[in-house]
Amino acid sequence: MEDAIEGDHVCSSQLSHFDHVDEFMNHLDVLLNPSSDKASTQALERLTTILDYYQEQSHLLDPSLEKMIEPVMMRLRKDIDQYGVQVPETTLNLFRFLYFLTKTRGFKTIVKFMSHEVTDLEPVFEFLSGLNSTRSELWEARYICFIWLSLICMIPFDLKKVDSGVSTQDSLIVKMLNLCKHYICTTGKERDGASLLIARLLSRQDLSHEYLIPFIDWSKERLGSNADVFEVTGILQSLCITYQLSPRTVLLPTLDETIVPLLTMPFFDQYANNSMVRKLRTKLTQRVGLCYLKPKIASWRYQRGNRSLRQNLEGVDGGLVSAKPLMNSKNEEEEEEDDEDISENLELIIEILLLGLKDKDTIVRWSAAKGIGRITQRLPQELAEDVVGSLLELFEENTFINKEGLLDLSAVSDHTWHGCSLAVAELARRGLLLPNRLEETIPWILKGLKFDLKRGSHSIGSHVRDACCYVCWAFARAYAPSILEPFVSEIAQNLVVVSLFDREINVRRASSAAFQENVGRQGIFPHGIEIIQHADYFSLGNRNNAFLSISFDIAKFEEYRYHLIHHLISVTSKHWDKPMRILASKALYNLVALDPTYFLDTALPYLIPHATSKDMQVSHGAMLSIAEISLALYQTTNDETIKQRYTQDTLHLTSIISNLPPRSLTTFGSEHVREGACHLITCLATTGLNADTAAWKHLIHTSLERKEENVQQYAVLSFGAVAKTYGLTRAELDEALKKIDVNNIMIHGRRSYGLALGTIDYCKHPDWVHDVIIQLCKASQYQDDSQANDATAKQNAVLGLTQLLQNLGDELKTVVTYDDFQLILNTLKSCLTDYSTDQRGDVGSWVRIASMELLDYLLPLTARLDRTGPGQAYLNPINTSEFMAALLKQSVERIDKVRASAGKVVDELIQTELKFPGHDCLRQHIKKDLAWSAPSDLYPVMVQLLKIPEYRFELLTGLIASAGGLTESLVRHSSACLTEYMDGLPIEDGDPSLKAIFVTVIDIFTKYEKQERVTIPLLDVIGLLYESGTLSKITDHTLHLKLFTLVRKETFKCRNVRKLLSAIKVFIGFISIQDSQVKTKSLQQLLSYLVHAFPRIRIEVSDQLFTQLSMSDEAEEDEEMMEAIEIITGTDWTGPLDQIKQERDKLYPLLKVKRPERVLKAK
Repeated sequence: MEDAIEGDHVCSSQLSHFDHVDEFMNHLDVLLNPSSDKASTQALERLTTILDYYQEQSHLLDPSLEKMIEPVMMRLRKDIDQYGVQVPETTLNLFRFLYFLTKTRGFKTIVKFMSHEVTDLEPVFEFLSGLNSTRSELWEARYICFIWLSLICMIPFDLKKVDSGVSTQDSLIVKMLNLCKHYICTTGKERDGASLLIARLLSRQDLSHEYLIPFIDWSKERLGSNADVFEVTGILQSLCITYQLSPRTVLLPTLDETIVPLLTMPFFDQYANNSMVRKLRTKLTQRVGLCYLKPKIASWRYQRGNRSLRQNLEGVDGGLVSAKPLMNSKNEEEEEEDDEDISENLELIIEILLLGLKDKDTIVRWSAAKGIGRITQRLPQELAEDVVGSLLELFEENTFINKEGLLDLSAVSDHTWHGCSLAVAELARRGLLLPNRLEETIPWILKGLKFDLKRGSHSIGSHVRDACCYVCWAFARAYAPSILEPFVSEIAQNLVVVSLFDREINVRRASSAAFQENVGRQGIFPHGIEIIQHADYFSLGNRNNAFLSISFDIAKFEEYRYHLIHHLISVTSKHWDKPMRILASKALYNLVALDPTYFLDTALPYLIPHATSKDMQVSHGAMLSIAEISLALYQTTNDETIKQRYTQDTLHLTSIISNLPPRSLTTFGSEHVREGACHLITCLATTGLNADTAAWKHLIHTSLERKEENVQQYAVLSFGAVAKTYGLTRAELDEALKKIDVNNIMIHGRRSYGLALGTIDYCKHPDWVHDVIIQLCKASQYQDDSQANDATAKQNAVLGLTQLLQNLGDELKTVVTYDDFQLILNTLKSCLTDYSTDQRGDVGSWVRIASMELLDYLLPLTARLDRTGPGQAYLNPINTSEFMAALLKQSVERIDKVRASAGKVVDELIQTELKFPGHDCLRQHIKKDLAWSAPSDLYPVMVQLLKIPEYRFELLTGLIASAGGLTESLVRHSSACLTEYMDGLPIEDGDPSLKAIFVTVIDIFTKYEKQERVTIPLLDVIGLLYESGTLSKITDHTLHLKLFTLVRKETFKCRNVRKLLSAIKVFIGFISIQDSQVKTKSLQQLLSYLVHAFPRIRIEVSDQLFTQLSMSDEAEEDEEMMEAIEIITGTDWTGPLDQIKQERDKLYPLLKVKRPERVLKAK
């Protein structure tokens, strides 16, 4: 069941009832009648798990709460009477269970089901008083007792008569208050319970007159002295609840002289940084303010009218709600009430709440906003209008008119705007913001919908925009359509803009919800139903979708189109977040087709001056937008008049680059301006405008030498666009060829020019191809100098070569000579062997992947041209065989991405008509759905291809290299598949035979001598093959001897511990070859390792020798062998070399091995 709960937790919001009620009650029975403390604890753990499952839908527990709580309360009363404060652990678990119920459902709901008889009061209080306040494990019991007492003390009996104490002692009431005063200083949950109990006691009619003012005086005394933050919080919390629960008649005498001075006490300054204290002060202030006013609903408030959904739908006016008169007629009594005296202290209270709207914490602002709404609801109209006026004045705080005559919000506080917006929403919901105030209010709210203040490298204001969406939602519910009709156009346009183009997902969704609410309740939003079908909660969740798809659908409606475009060019294109500026430009590209004339007449003239702004974000966004608009005018517009207008006056567009501030191209952050400038050049060149390209080319070449990859990519595209439209001189080509020379120390230039050379149209300049191919081929080769051997430069050279050949297409053999083509093939063969590494890992894989992608295009194309065209064939069987072998090797390499890339190429090549060895075998084993990245699927297939002789060497090399990978699953599958395959081969007669594979292994060792990337995994695999007995089957001792020579040579003077450990396993394997010279030589080598300089090597050799000798047939029969095993196991091989060398020397005669003699060199 636990697994079911955990698995279904994600779907908890879809629950419809209390599914686990039976299981819950069963565990509750165990909790009530446990067989042991352990059973009780286990039952409690299970119950809390179930309750956690319903945390978000706790109301589902309501039908079962009574039968859950009543038996627990009965058991608690019994245990308290029986044990007193010495209750057992099982009783404490019952208290914990009740606490978890309050945590899930809330104490206000749970406390209703607790017992509340008069007879419970003293026993529960005595039990609570007797609990040790220092024992932290009892906190749940103390908390439950407090809320239990808060219920019991509400009984309609005189509590003084319930008190059974003697007259000389403090009364029960005093004891309870003293206990509460003790616990409101604590840090735990008991503080909340004590605050509630104080409030319940002081709110009783029979106690308030005697105890309320003394408690407030005590509170002021404590707050004015050295009370810590926990006591301050507890006192304020208790006062808040007291002023919520107590009757107004009881509280009125305490206001002016007692509680109001407390609200302005200087101790609040000490806790100016404590959000909880500030919130409680705000909450207490609003409740004191409510006590000053009679509990009535303002007769002057605006009432929309009937809210019945059925009547709305049946209404003759399309289901719209009709508004009641704005002002109800007042009778004499109401006029008298409006004329009642209002305390001067109310002004102080409203001032505190207005200041609370500016607070830095949301919880304080939200409390202040609700307080203003509640108090205003009880005020006479004249005073309420003053409150609303003061509230709206806060929007104007720190605003000023800038040079353009626009309102500047850069100095305003986002906290103030957020608090004011919440307060406006609260007033509107209650009908306290009269329609005549809307004309003054709505402009501020519309500004708040787009509130975004830049602060450093980020912005603030998303919470303000979210709050203003809430205001618009509240307006929809509060006012009749006729009231909002004058403002509908502005509200609808702004809500749509925020829904589509806001950066934050929660704001987009909030704006969409407000728009839907207005469409449903107002019914006068233009095209409302069509828009909410496109822009809903889920579709707006994806920002790209909102910008690029939904915005186009909504812009088809003319009422919204120009507002959307204006927002993109004036706000989003200047946004602080770069991805937002990029999205704005792409959205503008989509919208051009809807009204090209507007973009020519309005959008471009607005953007062009901003493109040369000194603010780099503004400049970047403007250039991107101009670029996309220009490209769209050229590509998507069929109207020749528009195209003619666009191409006529080009100077204002083409001069943007030359007018850019020089500092914007060199200072910190200039990479963004360069990206925008290069993109602008690309788009303008694509449209074929007449331009002086000198400034453009200078910018392109300087950008190509920048270190930022994004700048290089944009510059490469602009290089190609300018070369295609305006041409390229031979001098410029020669300069580019120099840049990619391997001797060029400017590595960034090598990287970018390698890509740039691939963008040139060589069909116009066939005589350039030879020089470019030679230089690109050189640039892609491995270099011995680590500085010159830059992986990205080599990769880009291959990518440039790829683009060059792709651009030639079927003209390949016409433009590229046979010799140049052979040079390309030889270069690719070399690139496929590039295993360069640096701190980033196998960076050579970037070059190999790029080479394989080129082969994927080049081989099928060349084969088709050879087959269909005249002239010399460029491909031959040897080439195709070598490339297929290299691709198969890459397809079993360590890196998943390399395997996937190679596998894709192999898969596509075997489906073509390209001729290569083993074509049918490859097709038979390699299926279309083979998972190249999954070792468990790949390696069992690939080992079967070892039967093809032409691919055996390379394929086996790849398989062996994978066995030395870092991924456990890769190593396991590659090595296991290889050993299993070889174990099943015939020894000599077969295709292939085990001997043939062994010869290939020796050839690999010979070729990759001293290359640890291959030799270490090769030693591991050979060790496994000897350990499994596979290679021991081979009787040709000369092969074993040859392998021994290679291994010893590889480990000679070796300091690599990993390689030595792998070699030891191979030497141990050689011992299994009986009656051979190899066995003797291996034992000599292993015995020499027993005195190796590294203790780890000595220990490994001793362990391996012991294991191997113990398993031999001679171990039990040969006494010398037994003695040798005893020496090996009984010697501490980590000791000093002088001592262990003596023990080692004893092993030579015992193992019948001749001790090697030191050969002295003649002087």
